[in-house]
Amino acid sequence: MKVGDLVRWSPIEAAYHKSCFGSAGLDLTSDRKCGIIVDRNPYVFFVLWQDKELLAQKPNTIEVIK
Repeated sequence: MKVGDLVRWSPIEAAYHKSCFGSAGLDLTSDRKCGIIVDRNPYVFFVLWQDKELLAQKPNTIEVIK
């Protein structure tokens, strides 16, 4: 993965989020279907998601779309 790649949540991250936060009505999986990596450091990627939220994501929580 590199800066500029389009990414989405991995299936495991989406399942984890649904199991932990879905019952509280905080389902963000639809907002995490597309984002772009805007920066990185040795530990995390900074992803700008389609809902304009910038989050630090570990490499095992996202996968490249294109």
